[in-house]
Amino acid sequence: METVVVGYLGIALLVLLIAFGIQIGVALASVGALGFLMLVGARGALGLLRTTPFEVSASYELSVVPLFLLMGLFAYHSGLSARIYRAARLWIGHLPGGLVLATIAASGLFGAACGSTVASAAIFTKIGLPEMLKYGHDRRLSAGAIAASGTLAVLIPPSTILVFYAILTQQSIGKLLIAGILPGVLSAGLYLLMVIVKCKLSPALTPGIKDKTPLRVKVDAIRGLWAFPFLVVIVVGGIYSGIFTATEAAAFGAFGAFIIVLLMEKKSRSRVLGETLLETARTTSMIFVIIIGAIIFSRFLAVSRVPTNLVEWIEKIPTSPMVILSGFLILYVFLGMFLDAFGMLAITLPVIFPIIERLGFDPIWYGIIMVKVVEVGLITPPLGINVYVVKGAAGELVALGDIFRGIVPFLVMDLITLVILVAFPQIALYLPNRMYGG
Repeated sequence: METVVVGYLGIALLVLLIAFGIQIGVALASVGALGFLMLVGARGALGLLRTTPFEVSASYELSVVPLFLLMGLFAYHSGLSARIYRAARLWIGHLPGGLVLATIAASGLFGAACGSTVASAAIFTKIGLPEMLKYGHDRRLSAGAIAASGTLAVLIPPSTILVFYAILTQQSIGKLLIAGILPGVLSAGLYLLMVIVKCKLSPALTPGIKDKTPLRVKVDAIRGLWAFPFLVVIVVGGIYSGIFTATEAAAFGAFGAFIIVLLMEKKSRSRVLGETLLETARTTSMIFVIIIGAIIFSRFLAVSRVPTNLVEWIEKIPTSPMVILSGFLILYVFLGMFLDAFGMLAITLPVIFPIIERLGFDPIWYGIIMVKVVEVGLITPPLGINVYVVKGAAGELVALGDIFRGIVPFLVMDLITLVILVAFPQIALYLPNRMYGG
């Protein structure tokens, strides 16, 4: 049997295993090892299984994953999200649609300290949704704004999805994190613009708040956010200026977030520390299993020459690279309806990334495009994990169908953002190209 045929059979088997509910990391490793056994032999397959887990677990660069997770969870438990929301609510809550705008802005800012879309969606459902409903805001718009704005955490650094992409494609983690800043701001800006226009056209969606807040109270609320710029300067500023590598910035950020917890969390520090460490260990283990499986699977595909075969076949297609890219993006939107972000990237990147490189697309820019598509998947039915997170946190306050209807205008904004990023790659590449040493 030809090696390339074995490769395609391996891909088919992988899809079958995932369809039967096998954990993605296990499925990737199993298919990769079996394929290696068929193509290289038992010694090669056993050697691959023996060395890959150690290489991943002992990698210095991969320590950025648990460190960013630790930083985000410390930021989550420190109450920083509540402080950000309060400040945004005091400053812009009186405007038409102000509470929705405040939720989007606060969620985006919190994403820059947390990096977890699930945590962002859950906590702002608890903080923001009751407040918006209290003032008579439309349930669909309110819940949709929370679900959609939570996805900003996967694009704005620190983003574990961007780190995951960088690891699988062997790109600069620092450049990818910095590249997410302007597209993240663009995404948040279009969300805000859409809400403003929608509320201007239909004022009944978000009745104005008549509360008048003294300027002194507003200023005090801003002062209470000292922890946010502290973390941003450490992580983003350190990476951009070249003072820190991405791993060093993650370490300093995690330590800084730990100090913030000690200063802000007065009553249950030991409980917070225990929960944070346990959750970090669990999530890190899950991500590392997927990375190990993806590396084993990608090495099997390399031996089978499937990526090379696909590149040669695609080069013969009489169409432009942009049409092929569009086809890939449509595929990812479809996959995002059924797979989580890590699984989607782990399964497809070993096959698609070599094609993207051969077509001449910038790998940093493509990483941002990929993560933007992942954002779309996070709020697209039937999976739409952020929608279910909001529903779980909201309980009976809002129906699942209302949340899915509420995210439709935000999905439209996501697709517009995607078109803009494809048409103007420099939005993503401007900052990384000007990094110290970039």
